Amino acid sequence: MQYVSLGNISSKVSRFGLGCMRLPQRTLEDGKRDIDDEAAIELIRYAIDHGVNYLDTAYAYGRSEEVLGKALQDGYREKVILVTKLPLSEKTQTKADLQALLDEELKRLQTDYIDVYMLHNLHKGTWRIAQSSGALDFLTEQKAKGVIRHPAFSVHERPDHLKELLNAYPWELIMVQYNYLDKFNQMGQEGVRLIASRGIPVVAMEPLHGGLLGLDVPQDVINAFGDFYPEANQAEKAFMWLYNQPEVAVVLSGSSSMEQLQDSLRIFAKAQTGVLTPEDELVYDRVRAVWSTKVKVPCTNCQYCLPCPSGVNIPEVFRLYNETERDASRAQRWLYQAILANSQEDATRCVGCKLCEPKCPQFIAIAEKLKEAHEGLVSRR
Repeated sequence: MQYVSLGNISSKVSRFGLGCMRLPQRTLEDGKRDIDDEAAIELIRYAIDHGVNYLDTAYAYGRSEEVLGKALQDGYREKVILVTKLPLSEKTQTKADLQALLDEELKRLQTDYIDVYMLHNLHKGTWRIAQSSGALDFLTEQKAKGVIRHPAFSVHERPDHLKELLNAYPWELIMVQYNYLDKFNQMGQEGVRLIASRGIPVVAMEPLHGGLLGLDVPQDVINAFGDFYPEANQAEKAFMWLYNQPEVAVVLSGSSSMEQLQDSLRIFAKAQTGVLTPEDELVYDRVRAVWSTKVKVPCTNCQYCLPCPSGVNIPEVFRLYNETERDASRAQRWLYQAILANSQEDATRCVGCKLCEPKCPQFIAIAEKLKEAHEGLVSRR
């Protein structure tokens, strides 16, 4: 494992950070999916045993905090930089509300302090809540008590919003969505460089854009890479673009299987900045141009839009719709009609309430795109 300095937080942090939103899962008796505690704990401890010391979770990630808390027993807690996030919503109006959430998180994680505590997804709406609820003073107070050690935030906004956030508080870490496909989306390269210019460490989340850049990559995207590092798989090429950049301290990625984790460990054993040439960057420009014709809906399956009050499985509808571009056999159309429709989770259930849209970090017009996806998935083209 390769290590870098993380500002005031640590002089030795693994360049690969384990995201705990997509831990191994199992199917329950009622057909629903949930974290497989035994497999997840084994995976987390394997990562730590092999040099990973940056672990990220959030209150909003289902049972992730609870399972991570179990995994960090038996001496593992002291080996890691533990990161979790405070959700901001209409339910967090006062410092007392924030305190209740923090207390619950500490209990779930079975710890009495959190190394890095983030305000979760600090977009313009949650930023207003942070200001009105006293969240910034709350961070300062909790840091003084030693309950949290380093205040931070995650964000999916654009650079103009970032400037206001940077000037509002002495942040010690910022996490943004960043990958070669999103070089000019959300914060993008402009935002990453702005953060780094302030001396604040940057953590890149969604390095594979929800898995899109690593799994089932279309053949014409593969062709666009040409003979660029032919021995590297698609995930490695995506990770390489990020760890090449000195502004990116940690590349955060989830692992839903031991195989995925082991591949990431292999890749980050050689993660060095400055490995790409200007000519290499032109290859990524070419690949990005091809990808731009392939992604019908920029959904990363974060599931922040769920649960839908009408029962629509929004991320799965968009996943199948995106897959139609790459599946000439129309298998995804068959799956949509045979599975989603029969389980009453298809896009026709959408009533256009748009309660999901303010929650979407990708700024997707979900109601409109669900109609488009349905038409695309039931067509006989």
